[in-house]
Amino acid sequence: MSDPTILDRLTITPIRVPGLDADVHAPEFEDFRAAIEVRNRVGEQTRGTDSVTVTPEQSLPQWHATDEEVHGWILRTGDRVAGRVLLYVPLEEGSRRAQVRVEVLSEFGGRGFGTRALAFVEERARERGRDILQSWTEHPPAEGARVAARTGFGAVPTDAASTLLAHAGYALEQVYRISTLDLTGPLDALESLRVQATAASTGYRYVSWVAPTPPEWVDDYAWMKSRMSTDAPAGDSVVDEEVWDAERLRSMEARNAASGMTMLVGAAQHLATGRLVAFTELVMFTGTGVPIDQNDTLVLAEHRGHRLGMLVKTETLRRARAVFPTGDRIVTGNAEENRPMLSINEEMGFTPTRYAGEWQKREARA
Repeated sequence: MSDPTILDRLTITPIRVPGLDADVHAPEFEDFRAAIEVRNRVGEQTRGTDSVTVTPEQSLPQWHATDEEVHGWILRTGDRVAGRVLLYVPLEEGSRRAQVRVEVLSEFGGRGFGTRALAFVEERARERGRDILQSWTEHPPAEGARVAARTGFGAVPTDAASTLLAHAGYALEQVYRISTLDLTGPLDALESLRVQATAASTGYRYVSWVAPTPPEWVDDYAWMKSRMSTDAPAGDSVVDEEVWDAERLRSMEARNAASGMTMLVGAAQHLATGRLVAFTELVMFTGTGVPIDQNDTLVLAEHRGHRLGMLVKTETLRRARAVFPTGDRIVTGNAEENRPMLSINEEMGFTPTRYAGEWQKREARA
């Protein structure tokens, strides 16, 4: 994968990823820096004010993940950068999946670069024995034709991103609603919701921490992260059952810290057993005007019906003011068929801002 591939006017060059101790501004890492610039520009186009601009230094640790292979290529036409291609290969035992992503800058749209780049990265996935190809798209609000999810819940605009994947044989398996909660206005209603959730969750107590996770919670938190891969709605998307242990958890926390991210975790402890049974995560890059991201939220299936989702979200939000004093909004994403979690968000005051799609193509096995 070390040589450039030239397709008509499009050159696809493998990205040389710096080592963790390398100088990312050295001349030999020009393509890596270009890839991060593409990421930031595409994010601005699709996410608007919710976009987070990162530096090459902040992005680098995520390219050195220990639970998946991360590969990237720069797209050029002549001497101009036109986009990037990414391939994520999960390392779960027996996995047949690969995540592919093609990002073409808007000024180079309509030239067929996306189609050629997608075919290129699909071939790289096949070389690794992967026959279930998945992709993720984000869409700013738009009027007009839409593509409906196979779940029957939600749709995304028919735009360049969705058209590219649909024409290549991908099915839109799920639609995610991306919602935002404004933290600059009154939040009185949240206190009422928190009190109600506390009253409904007799037999449980709320605990929280800022990463790294305290030793006493590592095993339970890792177990819940494992369950996130099997308990969350996935439609017909193939999902690997992830195995999380202390080592994997610490690796994630170290990467996030090296990237300049702070993570606040809130959880519910079942008093009768002492085990953690629900959690939510808030993550924020260092900076002013940067949104707080609500990452994973899960209530273990056997403990649902006690308002634990509302408990961990409202309690964690109350603590977020002190942990993220410059955060002015929280952004979260949920599958459109995940009505219990969407109901919690709606009660809290989250409003939809855009939509994202989870796509999948199953290829014939050799």
